[in-house]
Amino acid sequence: MSTMEHRATFELAPEAASEARAVVNAELGPAVSTKVLEDATLLVSELVTNAVRHAPREGLPKIELRLKVDPARVRVVVSDPGTGFVAEPRLPTASESSGWGLYLVDRLADRWGIITRDRSEVWFEIDVGS
Repeated sequence: MSTMEHRATFELAPEAASEARAVVNAELGPAVSTKVLEDATLLVSELVTNAVRHAPREGLPKIELRLKVDPARVRVVVSDPGTGFVAEPRLPTASESSGWGLYLVDRLADRWGIITRDRSEVWFEIDVGS
């Protein structure tokens, strides 16, 4: 497998998560196993949904999705114009309708983190052999 990179942007709107899932499926589907694809799709959906819910609305903000696949791993970055936050991946209770995003990233990704620059970035990597 050769290295593949893809970028996409989405409006801060409810349909952003489904649009991001479609990009992940189209771009990663041919390159990775079903399990890696399903995990990456779920995590992107959670992170994009978080961006839609929490990113500031000033100006013309966009969510950016960056995908990179090489023979060893899938790397995904979801960024938004937010100022960042402190990561608290905790197990949400069954009655909570939110709080699952970073918990799932922590459980399913092989590596992940948060970078705050001029945008808030949450990244994760999944080993292709996972």
